[in-house]
Amino acid sequence: MEKAARQEYNAPALEKGLDILELLASTAEPMSKKQIAELMGRSVGEIFRVLSVLSRRGYVAFDEDSGKYLFSMQMFTVANQYPPQAQLLSIAKPLMKALSEKVNQSCHISWYDSQDLVVIGREESPYKMGFSLKIGAKLDVCSSGSGIVLLSFCDPKAKTAILQQSGATKSEIQQADRLITPTHKQGYYIGASPQISGITNISVPIFSGKQFLAVLTVPYVTLDSDAVHHAVDSIETTKNLLLALCQDISKKLTP
Repeated sequence: MEKAARQEYNAPALEKGLDILELLASTAEPMSKKQIAELMGRSVGEIFRVLSVLSRRGYVAFDEDSGKYLFSMQMFTVANQYPPQAQLLSIAKPLMKALSEKVNQSCHISWYDSQDLVVIGREESPYKMGFSLKIGAKLDVCSSGSGIVLLSFCDPKAKTAILQQSGATKSEIQQADRLITPTHKQGYYIGASPQISGITNISVPIFSGKQFLAVLTVPYVTLDSDAVHHAVDSIETTKNLLLALCQDISKKLTP
């Protein structure tokens, strides 16, 4: 009965609009109306009006010279108007910049929403070499420092739902479970990146009052101070600075 009710209230134009946004968000290359229609399995006539509205409202940008469309930052701007997220970023961004300049490492904030752990803010390393994630990047819950901190500090009922929605394998969930207790006990996570050699993830929770809100992570790049000709802050020093920064952010957030 519930399924039938959902089908009864389908909104084809809205679905086409969401399909267009998801398609353009998945690529850095601008696309023509014909390319968009072909990839969606629709005709140009089917998407023309929806694409025009998205362009007029600023959710997609239109390049008059090439006649192609690309994803704009409007969606990110709207998302950042959500008060808790906007407040978090306004407080965290200058502190993240100061941290990156101090330790010559990048850092990023991730936030769990709508079944995804997503990067919502970042600061790149001021040094010529570094590693950083794009804003909007989705992180593996069971295979990232941010994900382990999320699982370690979120509500137990939420943790069960997050794991069920994560798509992680049984072995990945078991590995994450082994890390949850020590991470919660020490108040942070440090571990080698499972995806990239030479990266050590340092992840610390951010709270609003007593409620877990987000994760701030430094993907620490191992550098040789002799080779780069400047002092390199250690993982331990970086961890301590990150802990202090997250405590500062948590104190400034309004519960």
